[in-house]
Amino acid sequence: MSELKINEQSIRTELKSFEDKPYKCLFEYVWNSFDAGASIVRIDYDIPLEGIGFVDNLRICDNGKGWDFTNQNAETFLSSSKSKINAHYKTLPKGKFGRGRYVFIWVAEEIEILSQNKQIILNHSTHIHNGLTTNEISGTEIHFRNIYQNLSDSLLFVEALFKEFLFEFSWFLESNTNFEIIINGIKLDSQGNVKYERVITKNDIPEELVKDVDSDIEIRIILWDEKPSEFSKFYFLDNNQSEIFKLNTGFNKKRDDFWHSVYIRSPLFNKMIINDENHNGQFSFEFGNPKIKRLQKKLIEYIKELLASVRKPYLVQQSEELLDELKEDNILPKLHDFGIYDADSYGDLIKTIYTITPSLFTGKGVSEKKFICATFAGLLSTQDDILIKTILEQLQELTEDEKSELLDILNRTSLSSVVKTIKEIDHRLDVISKLKFLITDLEKETLEVKHLQKIIDQNFWLFGEQFRLFSSTEGALKKVLFQYANEILGIEEPELNTAPNGEVDLFLTKTEMVGENIQKNVIVELKRASKKLSHKNEYQQIDDYRTKILEQNICNGENQYWEFYLIGKNFDDRIQELIETNKHHGEAHKGLTMNVKNGKVKMYVRKWSDILEVEWGTKMRYLKEKLEIQSSEFDKSSTDDIVDGILK
Repeated sequence: MSELKINEQSIRTELKSFEDKPYKCLFEYVWNSFDAGASIVRIDYDIPLEGIGFVDNLRICDNGKGWDFTNQNAETFLSSSKSKINAHYKTLPKGKFGRGRYVFIWVAEEIEILSQNKQIILNHSTHIHNGLTTNEISGTEIHFRNIYQNLSDSLLFVEALFKEFLFEFSWFLESNTNFEIIINGIKLDSQGNVKYERVITKNDIPEELVKDVDSDIEIRIILWDEKPSEFSKFYFLDNNQSEIFKLNTGFNKKRDDFWHSVYIRSPLFNKMIINDENHNGQFSFEFGNPKIKRLQKKLIEYIKELLASVRKPYLVQQSEELLDELKEDNILPKLHDFGIYDADSYGDLIKTIYTITPSLFTGKGVSEKKFICATFAGLLSTQDDILIKTILEQLQELTEDEKSELLDILNRTSLSSVVKTIKEIDHRLDVISKLKFLITDLEKETLEVKHLQKIIDQNFWLFGEQFRLFSSTEGALKKVLFQYANEILGIEEPELNTAPNGEVDLFLTKTEMVGENIQKNVIVELKRASKKLSHKNEYQQIDDYRTKILEQNICNGENQYWEFYLIGKNFDDRIQELIETNKHHGEAHKGLTMNVKNGKVKMYVRKWSDILEVEWGTKMRYLKEKLEIQSSEFDKSSTDDIVDGILK
C-alpha cells in the first residue's frame, strides 16, 4: 500500500466546484474515458424495485487505453499522464492535472478502478490500495462503492439524468459521431437536444469560394433546444470525423439564446497546421497547400453569414415565444393605465425590440422584465416616431433594414411619453448614486431624520413599486394605526387593544386583488449610515413595534400581511445568527430574521449596500448602459446640498 502526499481536506478544497453536483461528478469520469481514447462509455447501475430505495452496483466502463498505475507518487498521480499541453484549440484532452479522479468524494465512499489487469481502490483517506485482477479488462472499469443519497436520487430520475447528459455531451457527440455514451443499455441520442439542423455541401457553397478546391466539404449548422455546456463554436473535422481545430463563432455574447454549433468536415483539414509560434495561448490555423490558403478566412465569413441568416427568423420565432411567456407570467403592465387600448400594437413593439436587442430580456429576472415592459408601455402616448427611433438607437446600433422594419411598426402605433419615462429612469439612477455616496463617503455626516428620512419619503419605490406612502415620522404609532384602520380598512370608529407608543419611520401599504383583497403593509425603521445595528437595541426596537402592532385586533385580519424592515450599514453577529436560522425560508439574501403565521408576518434586517448595489444597482445598471445615461455631477462636499438636490 502506498500513500499520496495529500489529504482529504486538500482534495475537497481543490474539487470544491463539484460539491452538491452529482451529475458533474459522473461527467468527469466520462470525460476521463474519452481522454483515454475511448469511443464507447457505458454507465450501468441497478435500479431498486418500483424505484424506491438506493441504486446499487454503479459502474462506468470504457474501451479506452486504460489508466497507468505504474507510478503513483504524489507528483505524477496529481499531474496525470495526459498531455501537458493546454490545447485550447481542441476539446480533448479535457483534463490534465489528474485531480478529477477524486470527485467521487462528493458522491461515494470509495471507487475501485480496474484497468490493464490491475486494480486500485481510492477512498477519502487518500490511501491507494493496490491489487491484481484475474479478469481480462479491456479499457477501464470504475466501480462506485457505498454511493450517497444525492447521487442515488440523481440516477433514479432517469429522464432528468439523460437531459443533463445531453446538455453536457450533445455538442461533443455531434462532433465525434463514432463515439457513444450508453446508460443502462440506452444510447444517448444527441438529437434529443437539437432544435434545428441545416446541412450545406460543396454544391451549395458559392462557386467563387470553392472553385479551386477539389475536396468535399460538408457544413452542419445545429441550433440547440437548450443551452449546452460548450460555448458556440466552429469545429473543423477531418475526413475521419476527428476534431482538428475549434474556435468561437462570434455569436456568444449576443445574449439571445441562439445556442448553436457548426461542424465543418473536409479532407482539407487533414493538412491543417496549428500555429502557436509565440506560445502565448493565441492559436491560429492555416492549410498546408498555399493554393487554398485563402479558403481559411472566406469560409468562416461565409458560415457567419449563414448563421446570421438563420438567426434572424430564429429571433422572430423567439419573440413570439417571449411575448407568450410575458403574458403567461403576468409580466406585461396594465395597458389601460398607460392609455393603451391596442394590445396588438404593443405586442408588436415588444417583439420588434427583442429581435433588435434581445439582451434587454435574456437572462433578466421578473422584476427587471416588468420594468422593461412598463418602460416601453410608456412609449405609446405621443405621435413622435423620431423620438422613439432615437431612443432605440441608444439601445443598440440599428442596421438600415432594421430601422425600416421598426419604423413600419411604429407608424402603425401611437407613441408614449418617452421623455417622462427616461427622466424617471435618470432620477432613480441619480437617487441610487447619491444615496450610495452619502452612506459610504459621508456616513458620519448623514443623519436619519434630517437626511435619510427625507430622501426615502419621496423615493419609497426602493421598497416596492406599487406601495403608497401612508405615514412617515410626522405621527406617533398610535395615531398612525387609528388612521390606518379608518382610511385603509374602512373602520369608522376603530378601537385599539393597547396604547402603543413610539414613532415609525415609514409606513407603506398596498392592496392586491388575489381572489379577495390582500392588504400588504411595510414598516421601515431607518438608521444612520455610521450606526452598526445591534440585536439588543435597534433590532429590539423594531421587534417591539411588531409586537405592539400585532396586539391590535384591527391588524390581525386573515387578509393582512406585515413586513418589518430594519435598515443600516451593518449589523452584529446575533442578527447574523437570526438570518442563518431562518435561511430555510429562502430569503437569506434579503436578511429575513423572522417568518411567522405562515408567512403573514416577516422581519428583515438589511444593509444599505444590499438595497442600493445588489438589488437596485443590478436592476438599473443595464438600462444605464443601454441608454448610455451619464451619471450627473454633483457637489460632494455638503450632505445638506446633496439631499436638497435629490428632493428637487
